[in-house]
Amino acid sequence: MTKRLILCICALWILGAALGLSEGEKSRLPGPCEMTAGQKMRVLANGSLAPSPVLDAALSLLEEGNPFLERYNLLTGSDIQPRMPYGVPYLYGGQTESHVFAKAPEYVVQAAWISSPIYYRAGTVYLYGFDCAGYVKWVWRQAGLGGLPGAQDMLNDVSRAVFHSVSREMPDFSELARYLRPGDLLVTESHMAIFLGTLRQFGYTAEEAPGLAPWLDHPLVIHSTVHAGVADHFAYLIANGLQKYKLATVTDGGVGVSILGVPTASAPGHVFQQKQDTWYFDLPDHTWLTLLPWHAGQRYCWYR
Repeated sequence: MTKRLILCICALWILGAALGLSEGEKSRLPGPCEMTAGQKMRVLANGSLAPSPVLDAALSLLEEGNPFLERYNLLTGSDIQPRMPYGVPYLYGGQTESHVFAKAPEYVVQAAWISSPIYYRAGTVYLYGFDCAGYVKWVWRQAGLGGLPGAQDMLNDVSRAVFHSVSREMPDFSELARYLRPGDLLVTESHMAIFLGTLRQFGYTAEEAPGLAPWLDHPLVIHSTVHAGVADHFAYLIANGLQKYKLATVTDGGVGVSILGVPTASAPGHVFQQKQDTWYFDLPDHTWLTLLPWHAGQRYCWYR
């Protein structure tokens, strides 16, 4: 039995014990147990990331084994560990930090108190998590940047905008990352996300991810949002984890990484799940990199 296989089995056993899974059940988490020496050398040779308090906090809410977290740790010499084994789920209206982490590493099961336009219904039980604003505000505080104003206030504050739909429009998506720095916030009237870097900065190459070669320099954002891949992780947890989870309805997403400026028609993967669409690419380890569709004419700013 190889060393890598032993490490994988040990990691799965520990995770199963923490989540209340019975012996023999396997986690749905897609990330690699450990990068090979060759993979690490390629990432170090091609990536270019610096440590950032914002990225430390933002990436800590991804699931165990997520390749962006693993590559960030490798490239920066950091040792950021996931706060929750399956990451943090999306919940419409979820902004209370004490609820998200109250029983960590277990998840809090709670009835929603408000309904969303599409999926969430008041009175229905879900796993408690962050919505997009709750996640961004938590990261901002963890990074020592204080409190954030509301979305409308940020959209109206042109003095803090790197780019703005009214005063200074963005360049092409392939050039945009040159002007941004980690922690810059993408704010629209319906969503918030955090600039993470680019695939190239995380050490991905055209040889490793040929399907993504045209978009290696497009901005990546991390956010709490609709994401069928993350929803599948929580569907597995609800079906196979602690008894209390079986009361919950599956979330429609959670904290994940998306790429900007890629046409949905270019994505090889698409699912319609929990009443919403997810377009995605398969990364080499089979983690999904989802698209954040861009709507021309929407009001937006990159807030710093």
